[in-house]
Amino acid sequence: MGKTSEETARLDVQDALYGGFTEYLLRAAGLREGMRVLDVGCGTGGVSLAAARIVGPQGHVVGVDMNPEVLETARDNAAAAAMGNVRFEHRVLPDVELAEPVDALVGRLILMHLQDPVAVVKALTRSVRPGGLVTFQEINISRARAIPEVPLVTTCREWICAGQREAGSNPDMGEQLAQVLRSAGLARPAVAVAVPTGDADSVAMSLVAETVRSLLPLIERSGVADAQDADVETLHSRLSQACEEAQATIYLSELVAAWGRLD
Repeated sequence: MGKTSEETARLDVQDALYGGFTEYLLRAAGLREGMRVLDVGCGTGGVSLAAARIVGPQGHVVGVDMNPEVLETARDNAAAAAMGNVRFEHRVLPDVELAEPVDALVGRLILMHLQDPVAVVKALTRSVRPGGLVTFQEINISRARAIPEVPLVTTCREWICAGQREAGSNPDMGEQLAQVLRSAGLARPAVAVAVPTGDADSVAMSLVAETVRSLLPLIERSGVADAQDADVETLHSRLSQACEEAQATIYLSELVAAWGRLD
C-alpha cells in the first residue's frame, strides 16, 4: 500500500479505530505480564505498544517491519507514550533472528499481504519457545458495510477489495486465519471477532477514504474504477454526507483473532 507519509498517517488512523479491540483480543489470546513478545509487520507500532502495555515493565516487545521509514514513526509513538519496554528493528519476513526465544508471536494485518502465510508462520514460530503463544489478527474487508445501506460505502468496499486482490493480497484473510494456524502446526486454534463502528462524523470515514487513496493505483489497475470515479479529494466529505442523509452506522472490516500454543 505504499510507503508515503499519507499511508503512514492512514496506519495511525487505523490504529485509532482498531487499537482497543487489538488489545482486548491480545489479552483474550493469553498475553500476560512479564512476557517477551515478537510483533511482526509492526507498522507504526500500534500492536507493539498494546502488547507493551499488557506485558508491563517486566516484559519486553520487539516490533519488526520491512519499511524503515514507518519504524521511525513507531519509535516516535513509543517515545510519546513513554514506553521503555519496546524496541523496533528493520527485518524482512520471515528472516527474523533473535538472541533468545520469545513467549509470544503476534501480528496484525500482515498475513493478508503474504503469498504463503503458512510457510511464514511456520518459520516465525522458530523464534517462540515451546508452549509459547502464537496469535494473529486479520480482517474481512467484504463484511464492511453501512446500515441502512449507503451505495457509496458499498462501492468503496468493492474498490478496496479489488485493489487488495490486484496487489496479490487476501481481503478476507480473517476468515482463513484459523486454518492458516492449523496448517502451520497449531492444533485447535481459538477464534474471536471484533467490529469497530462509526457514523457520519466519525474517524471511520477517514479510514475508508484514505484506504481508497492508498490503493488508488491498484484500484485503477484492476479496472474497477479510475481516479475520476474515486475523486479522493472529496471522498471523505461525500461519504460523510451520504451517511448523514441515511442516518447510517458504519460497520468496518471485521477484525478476527486466532491463537494457539506451540507443542
